[in-house]
Amino acid sequence: MIAAINADLEQHLFGLSPSEDWWPGADPKNSGGVRGLYRFAFDGGLPATAAVAAVSGDELSIHVLLHPRHAQIEADNCGGIKDGAAVAHGWLERRLGAWIQDGGEDFSCKRAVQARVAAVVIEPHGYADQGSFIL
Repeated sequence: MIAAINADLEQHLFGLSPSEDWWPGADPKNSGGVRGLYRFAFDGGLPATAAVAAVSGDELSIHVLLHPRHAQIEADNCGGIKDGAAVAHGWLERRLGAWIQDGGEDFSCKRAVQARVAAVVIEPHGYADQGSFIL
């Protein structure tokens, strides 16, 4: 999740402040507009795809799929680990600060990449990797 958020920030698709939604089709004034899709490399080259959507309260819903089975699979529209090596979903709070909300995350991983994923240390760029879950 942290790798996906960092990649999104590096690609300037969104920011950490409310309404900083810059992906094509984003519209903070109109229910967030359409979702954003992007690709990035995880841990030195493992392909990953992600989807970001603006939701109420200036939060972002982020889906991530590591090593998709084929290029047409989208992170928020996949069949879980049958379509890739790992899947994750979480919420990024931006109104009261910037953090990944505890309690709302979901993660599944195939054993073949579990040790590699667990061993990677990634620091968040300007946000906290955990914080309160807000309804």
